[in-house]
Amino acid sequence: MVAIAIIAWILMFMVLIILHELWHFTAARKSGVKVLEFGIWIPPKICKLWKDKKGTEYTANAIPLGWFCSLKWEDPSNPDDFNAPDSFMSAKFWKKIVILLWWVTANFLVAWVLFTVIFTAWTQPLSILPENSIKWESHSLLMPTYSYLQELWLMELEGTEVPLIVTSTISGYLVDDLWLQEWDEITAVNWLAVNSRNLWQTLKDSIWKEITIEYTRDWETLQWSATCPIDSCILGITYASSKSLELQPIKYPFYKAMWMWLKEIWAEWKLTFSSLWTVLKKAFSADKSQRQDSLNSLSGPVWVIVVLKELMYNGDRTVYLAFAGMISLALAIFNILPIPALDGWRTLSVIIQQVFWLKKEKYFTIEWYVNTVFFIILMWLGILIIYNDFKVRVWIDLLYPIKWLIHAIGG
Repeated sequence: MVAIAIIAWILMFMVLIILHELWHFTAARKSGVKVLEFGIWIPPKICKLWKDKKGTEYTANAIPLGWFCSLKWEDPSNPDDFNAPDSFMSAKFWKKIVILLWWVTANFLVAWVLFTVIFTAWTQPLSILPENSIKWESHSLLMPTYSYLQELWLMELEGTEVPLIVTSTISGYLVDDLWLQEWDEITAVNWLAVNSRNLWQTLKDSIWKEITIEYTRDWETLQWSATCPIDSCILGITYASSKSLELQPIKYPFYKAMWMWLKEIWAEWKLTFSSLWTVLKKAFSADKSQRQDSLNSLSGPVWVIVVLKELMYNGDRTVYLAFAGMISLALAIFNILPIPALDGWRTLSVIIQQVFWLKKEKYFTIEWYVNTVFFIILMWLGILIIYNDFKVRVWIDLLYPIKWLIHAIGG
């Protein structure tokens, strides 16, 4: 199953990246800008595959992290290319914006098509978020909270008022500070009696606050306290429950599915930026543990393969399409950020140079060096995330299958 997930991920990622670069390629060609190179993977170059009649070289490269499209303008130190009539810098302002951002439209179109298809056919949530895992209710259909599913009448809850008897613990969450063990029965949080019905909301109200957990072990009552992080209040437990999840399929008429995709994209956009903001706050925290936590919260291709394997094992082809739509949307959001070496930054640079009438040779010489430095930083960060996936995350797949986490309403 792992091999199938790896192949499925590679095919998905390659198709999405190829679409990204092809839109750059097509927009540049239509705008009269020469494409110097269309590369498979990332340099250093291994070999040239062929060269077309318009002078574009198609190359194979060494680092398997995507594809790239190199336009005639990349190096301001080469004035002949930089100022040539068919260079990017000689194109009209609106054409530059189209070339840089047209692919974003393509990524949204891919997400729209995929979400419309799966919402018309039918699908199911990829993961259900406990109420205490985020500060607000998620209105995503693919990553909803339990209360949102209830609001849409997509889930029925039966027998939820049952004791909270711990069946397993997951290291790395509050359970480490609270000393909870298997067969402990949680009776109160902050001196309020809790059961499987009200635990979510009680923990959600304690985000970024200290909580005191009262539980019984071998007929003895114990109390321990811990402080919830700024973005969640997750115990890290699963517990015995007579709760039955009767999930209704997510299925809409075609005309309504075309509207629901907009709501889905907006919901995932908010989730993404909320998570990104939390990671950045932790990354620049004075607390070393917070900085380490920000790194551990980043996920790379290895963890994506782990998740995809579990989704494919427990779902069908619509789950794969839903996951592809979410990845396409994530790529669009990431690349539109105003970070050097990404398209969002290059677009911002073009706008700044145009608005303030800065000398393009000097401005883009500096920008070229900034992009190069940040490209190296991003490559280093990518390698670090892959290493972190192996060290911190992959073992979780071996010890605690994700399907447990999906149904672990206490953690």
